[in-house]
Amino acid sequence: MKEVFDSKDLVSELVPHKGKMLLLDRIRDYDLNEKTITTEIDICRDNLFYEDELGGVPVWVAFEYMAQSVSALSGIYGRSKGEKPKTGFILSVNGFKADVPVFKVGEKIVVNVIEKIRMDNAVTFEGSATTNGILAVTTKLNTVEVDDSKNPLNLI
Repeated sequence: MKEVFDSKDLVSELVPHKGKMLLLDRIRDYDLNEKTITTEIDICRDNLFYEDELGGVPVWVAFEYMAQSVSALSGIYGRSKGEKPKTGFILSVNGFKADVPVFKVGEKIVVNVIEKIRMDNAVTFEGSATTNGILAVTTKLNTVEVDDSKNPLNLI
């Protein structure tokens, strides 16, 4: 039976982000075999990236929604193995395409992420974000997983 992560408190058990930096409101679905996750973010005024003049959150923040979704997927995977999740870093964001300039207050953003390529600790994910059922953002995230975030290159 799948674990349910339908609140910020439950999501916070999976990712290192805390307080206002935790941007995911819930995990809608995930599949460890397919290496996919679907998360949701409610756009509101108390969001860390909310801008009054835009009446919402700039669309470029979607790459961080995707990065935190990747982190949540890693957290779920680690829990399933009885391990701590690995720490990950974004190396690059490629082909970022946005069809809207801002996520408006009251909108629910649905983020989908899928692992596409894994070579040792280097992992590429494809991500998308929709709002009101309309595709708003697509991109690729190139990441690296490390065992020790204080020594990411294992130099010691």
